[in-house]
Amino acid sequence: MTTTIPAKVSQNHLGRGYHGGMRDLDRTLRLIIYEHFGRTGSTPSLETIATRGQCSRPEVETSLARLEAEHHALALAPTTRNVWMAHPFSAVPSPFPVETASVTYWGNCAWDAVAIPSLLSLDASVPARCAESGAEMNLAFRNGSIVDNTAPNGVVHFVVPPRRFWDNIGYT
Repeated sequence: MTTTIPAKVSQNHLGRGYHGGMRDLDRTLRLIIYEHFGRTGSTPSLETIATRGQCSRPEVETSLARLEAEHHALALAPTTRNVWMAHPFSAVPSPFPVETASVTYWGNCAWDAVAIPSLLSLDASVPARCAESGAEMNLAFRNGSIVDNTAPNGVVHFVVPPRRFWDNIGYT
């Protein structure tokens, strides 16, 4: 089964209206990254991005740095140019798996794990745990709605105020 980013997402969420002033190459490479995450649950290599974007690796690296610094469109792994996060997707396993029939995705946080099934229009389960108590907080999504929730009175707590997320996105 192939999963692609729905057209409404690539037009509305990733389009011109969302990040004004984004260069065409940056927008193209960002879409390539999201499509790859949507199909595979993992980040594409820099070589894959360059091949699909029909550009050189140095152009990819410059574009990714711009996407991170100017647009907060993704986060690069420390000391590298590899994609670490393309919200809501994480390139590394986290405590927030999103399990579908064919792919396991990783959310950067509980908020991102809830966003992935909606973004991809997929049925999924999110077997998460409360960071404070360790209690199970499993969620199941069907047809875009939560159908099972082991923590109906759960609360989302942001340790860092949203306006400060990008001060240290890896911690947030």
